[in-house]
Amino acid sequence: MTEMNITLQQNNVRQQPVQEEKSFWTRAKEYAMSLFSEIADFFSGEDDAKPAKTTEIPLIRDISDEQIMQQNTRSKYIIVTKNPNYKIQKGDNISKIAAKFGVQPAAVMAVNGLDEKSAVKIRAGQSLKIPPTRTPKNINTLKDVAKSMGVSNEFILGIKRIEDGKELKDTQFHNTPYNDKGKTKTIGIGHVWKKGEPEYLNNKQVLEQFAKDLIKAEDHLRVLMGGEKNYDKLPASLKEALLDMTFNKGTDIIKNTEGLLWCLKNGKYEAAICKMTNNVSAATKQPMSGLSKRRLFDMATASKMYNGNIPKSITNTAQRVYNDGIRLLRLEYPDKTEFAAQLADYNRDVKSFWGSKVKLITK
Repeated sequence: MTEMNITLQQNNVRQQPVQEEKSFWTRAKEYAMSLFSEIADFFSGEDDAKPAKTTEIPLIRDISDEQIMQQNTRSKYIIVTKNPNYKIQKGDNISKIAAKFGVQPAAVMAVNGLDEKSAVKIRAGQSLKIPPTRTPKNINTLKDVAKSMGVSNEFILGIKRIEDGKELKDTQFHNTPYNDKGKTKTIGIGHVWKKGEPEYLNNKQVLEQFAKDLIKAEDHLRVLMGGEKNYDKLPASLKEALLDMTFNKGTDIIKNTEGLLWCLKNGKYEAAICKMTNNVSAATKQPMSGLSKRRLFDMATASKMYNGNIPKSITNTAQRVYNDGIRLLRLEYPDKTEFAAQLADYNRDVKSFWGSKVKLITK
């Protein structure tokens, strides 16, 4: 290669423009502009001009349509009276204040954030919130009682038959006080008679008192479950069982049964039903065959949530409760003839609760 050619090639190299390296911010700006352009092109197309389809999210409610209908029905049989705040007077206590408004002491404590210790420290001049008063109305039949409580007719009739036994027909009532099997003075349908209360109730008054007692039990359960919403989340049949337990023994039977309340609050319903076995009399502190039978009614009522496919753990528990009930029945009726008569009645009732799922002892 000649010297001239080398010189020309060197000149050509020097004449080519030198590309300066772009700064980071310059490259970023160009990339952003390019990206914006692509996005604009994407949305400018005819097919893409239509709005994107959206997935409809179903509305989640705390209450079902069935519960709404039930509440509407109940409103025809219960008067709800809103109460004003109450200024505590000298000599007042929670029980006295609750009685003035026809509400439960536990409900007054709950709406005011009080517990048993703080409730006794209330002072004159303080103001307390008072929960609404619920009073039954239009109660003329057992079916009306069922509608007022939002429960089944079968459940209400079941309580009536357990309380009254075979002595009374479904349309007959204890209009005057009598001693039940636990030697408790009672009137109407399982209402514990207290001194100063009427010693005669006509049939309508019996039914109204029954509804009042069930409303009282429900108020207690709502407080125990931490509010109405939590209580209403329970399966209907389980609520019926708890309603009877509270109507029969008060909320202590639930609070004092280890683990029962926890199971209810945490949705462990099978375990909860297996714990519905308390048959100890509050009066005598002794187990009773009649209370064993009552718990069998409650367990069977709660188990309706399984539509016949009752878990084995529950039927096994029911069998144990039944066997223990018969053992107690033998002790309560040592005379063989009397025991045989009582056994026949006992088995008739248990069979109506459980059918063939509980094996009956016949002698």
